[in-house]
Amino acid sequence: MNGKRIIDGLIDACLAAGIEEIYIVRGYLAEQFDQLLYKYPMIKFIENPMYNSANNISSALCAKELLSNAYVFEADLMISNPDIITPYHLTSDFLAIKKDETDDWCFEVTNGIITEEKVGGKDCWQMVGISYWSEEDGKKLAEDITGIYNTDEGKQRYWEQVPLVFCKDNYKVAVRECFAEDIIEIDTFSELKKLDKTYDV
Repeated sequence: MNGKRIIDGLIDACLAAGIEEIYIVRGYLAEQFDQLLYKYPMIKFIENPMYNSANNISSALCAKELLSNAYVFEADLMISNPDIITPYHLTSDFLAIKKDETDDWCFEVTNGIITEEKVGGKDCWQMVGISYWSEEDGKKLAEDITGIYNTDEGKQRYWEQVPLVFCKDNYKVAVRECFAEDIIEIDTFSELKKLDKTYDV
């Protein structure tokens, strides 16, 4: 924001939390990510050759062996409060914002555990595209992502549907609260221009 790349904010939040093992799964215009190495030489890239024919489950498949004791970030998030990234977790969890009503992707939650992922709802938790996975759950994800990807419609799934929908009996994923002012999801270039006038040219 204000001239700072969205991805820089995500990387900087990780580094501030002491997380220096950072992987970026890249597909479309992959070579443009090389410029990040000037500022962040510790980054490693993972190539996703399926990016043009599959949903984001293909990116998770490419990184499946790295999901234990690990964060997963979506790339379209502008972080205003880097303190929401913390290095130690007792359980797997998703960041989410408590909402009276939303038409976005959200969770039903019981006793702090996500019981359903859906689009739109009342008295629910709006999903933020940042999650943390324990060592045990990361190992299970490596197997379950592969299994779901190889089903008839698996290539068109969202990766988080694996632990939250299709294989949810294998996981207990907690919700970790954050607030609307902490993080913003950028879905369109128009939304980005409203937030950052440097793009409004």
